[in-house]
Amino acid sequence: MDINMIITQFIGAIGYGTLALSYFKKNKKEILFMEIIAYIFFTIHYYLLNGITGAICNLIGLFALVSIYLFDKYKLKNKYLVSIFFVIILLIINIMNFQNIYSIFPMIASTIVIISFLSNDENKIRIVGVISAICWLIYAIVYKSYIAIVFEVITLINVFLALFRNIKK
Repeated sequence: MDINMIITQFIGAIGYGTLALSYFKKNKKEILFMEIIAYIFFTIHYYLLNGITGAICNLIGLFALVSIYLFDKYKLKNKYLVSIFFVIILLIINIMNFQNIYSIFPMIASTIVIISFLSNDENKIRIVGVISAICWLIYAIVYKSYIAIVFEVITLINVFLALFRNIKK
């Protein structure tokens, strides 16, 4: 493995570590903030792996999460319209840049994550995290994101633990 691949995997590790920690946060604002940080690293990671669909999905997801975060923070209205706008943009750009059949997985993951943050139910957000992790795991295998493979499995375990912990409460 060359130095560029090691750096690329390390960037992915920062993103996935941040995502895994986000599911243990107690409220939506904290979850969103942590995921914004994770998406920055995911975008860079997949771009460096030439996973264009993954990079695009993460970049658009990043803008959507920042928008939703700001809408919640400042109690703005019409976050539903903004979210739908991002989903439409996500689908259009990815269809135009469609690489292969595996491109569908980050598109699904990104779409459901954007939609899930319209909910105020943290457990619904966590459930979507499970589905999203499975989609990204498949994509990571195809694009040889070794760190993503490991961390998607860890994320799945963490999300399940956080979900069960919060359901008990």
